[in-house]
Formats: sequence, C-alpha cells, structure tokens
Amino acid sequence: MKRIFRKIRALGAALLVGCGLLAGLGGCGAADDGKLRIVTTVYATYDLALQMSEKTGIPCGITMLLSPGGESHAYEPSPNDVAAIQSCDLFIYIGGTSETWADKIISSSRSGKRNLRMFDCVTLLDEETVEGMEHDHEDEEHDEEEHDEEEHDHDHDAHDMEIDEHIWTAPLNAGRMLSAINEEFKALRPDDAEKCDRACAEIMDELNALDAEARDIAENCPKHTLVFADRFPFRYLTHAYGWDYYAAFSGCSSDTDASAATLSFLIQKVRDENIQTVFYLENSSQKISDAVCKATGAKAVMLQSCNNVSKADFQSRKHYQEFMRENLAAIREALS
Repeated sequence: MKRIFRKIRALGAALLVGCGLLAGLGGCGAADDGKLRIVTTVYATYDLALQMSEKTGIPCGITMLLSPGGESHAYEPSPNDVAAIQSCDLFIYIGGTSETWADKIISSSRSGKRNLRMFDCVTLLDEETVEGMEHDHEDEEHDEEEHDEEEHDHDHDAHDMEIDEHIWTAPLNAGRMLSAINEEFKALRPDDAEKCDRACAEIMDELNALDAEARDIAENCPKHTLVFADRFPFRYLTHAYGWDYYAAFSGCSSDTDASAATLSFLIQKVRDENIQTVFYLENSSQKISDAVCKATGAKAVMLQSCNNVSKADFQSRKHYQEFMRENLAAIREALS
C-alpha cells in the first residue's frame, strides 16, 4: 500500500503545480518584515532551524508542513503548503520516496532559490525487514516481478531496499544536518556568520553529548536487543550503536495492524529473551504494544522519533535534544 500512497501524493503535488493553482492564491507571499521565511517538512529539521534562530537572534518565520499530532506518512501538500514553499527563503526537506512531491515543486517553481535536501548530508541506509517483521505484500509482489532472479541474503529480503528516511534519529546525523542548516543561515545572512557558527557549535556540543551517552549505553549495558511493537523509524540509531532490534513494521510502513504471526513472534521473542520493555511510537494507538505486554508482563514505553510531535510538545518548543535524552534514558533502562 505504501507504494500506492506515495504515487498518489506525488501526482497530487504535480497537479497543484501544473494547474497553476498557487499563482492565484492571495496573501501567500513572504511578508516584508525582515524575517527569514523557512519551510520544513518534519519536526527534526523544523526544530534545528528554530534553535539556530533562537541562539543567533536572527528573526525567522519557520513553518512545519506536518500538523502537530498528525499522521506524517499520509501527508499531502495543500495548495497553501505549496504556496508557502514557493515563496520561502529556504526550503528544507528530507528527500526520500515519501517526498517526491518536493522535487516536483522545486523543479517547477524554486529555480535559483535555496533548497536543502537532507539526504545529501548523511550516509544513507536501506530499510530492512528483520525476522518476524510484517512485509508490505503489494510491494513484495511488485519487486518479485522485477527481481525474480535476485537472490536473498541471510539477513533480510533483497526486495526491501527502499532508503530509510528517518536519518535524524542518530545524533551525529542530526549534527551533520545542523551543519548544513548553519551554512544556509550564513548564506542568507552573511553579516551574521560568526553568530551562526557560535550557535551551531553550542548545539553541536549537545548532540555530541547525546552520542557519548549512546556509546556508553552500547559499551556498558549487558543487553543489546530492543523490541518495538510498532513501526520502527530508528534504523540509523540502532545501526550507529550496534543494537539489535525486532519490530512489527518498518519505519515507513503504511500498516497499523500486525498479523497474528507477527504478534505471536514478538510475544515469543520477549519471553525467550526475558525482555522487560516493549517500545511504541509517539501518536501510536498502542494496540500492538498493549497486546505484547498483556501476554508477557513487559512494560510499554514510548520512544519519540522526532518525525512529528504532539500539539503540546510543539507549543512548548521542546527540542530534539530533550526528546533524545529521554529516548536514551529509556533505552538504557531497557538494556540494563
């Protein structure tokens, strides 16, 4: 299903641009108030840009396209969203399959303007299907037709080779993204370059501290396996620190209900490895984690992916570093 949803989103964005709807929208241009107009797609990039604005004192109007508390994987840009992208000083996006609409908007209406594609800032990893995880069966059938002679390796199915889009979940990746945002700030406000570099260094110190904390967990905690009874958007985090994991779905899966086989596998894995903590995502229904915990006596704990946040967290301006400190504290407890 996720392949279909992505095609629909891409088509919708193309129609918005191609039909010229945006040119006729009144009041969508940037205000002449001296502020930098920045549009971002997900919370992680929104927050990094916000922190740069706060620490430098450079006035910015920063827009996150996702509605706080909303389902990020079903997002489609509205005419107002696309108009905001067209008129902003800087457009920051991730660049994965779920944002193909962004490339269409950029090519049609942002020539010569500043666009920051975060996929260009980090080393990318493929999504993977680990043991027990649900497959997207429509994707599987499609890819088997195209690659029916391709062999499967022993770790995961070769059909599952989409790039994982949740690049910011590893603190050092967030640092690379921050550095790229800093360069954009300096290009847009060259007179404030020293302030930008100082602000970037301050935030980077906090990200490096998160990395040190995660490395300490990896080196000193006796366990190394996480169980996620939900989607799994933490591929970059677990890869960076050598943690194993089991999950119901991959990070960008469109599924929300696990099959009996997947549920049974997770329950048995928790029992066999005496796992005391089962994780779920923000904005989750918690049906799967509740079922696993009811069957095993494990504790359900939320991890925040920073893909999107609740309305309360958004309004409080709770930063990426705080979410990650809470995540790492929960992981330390789970692995101790």
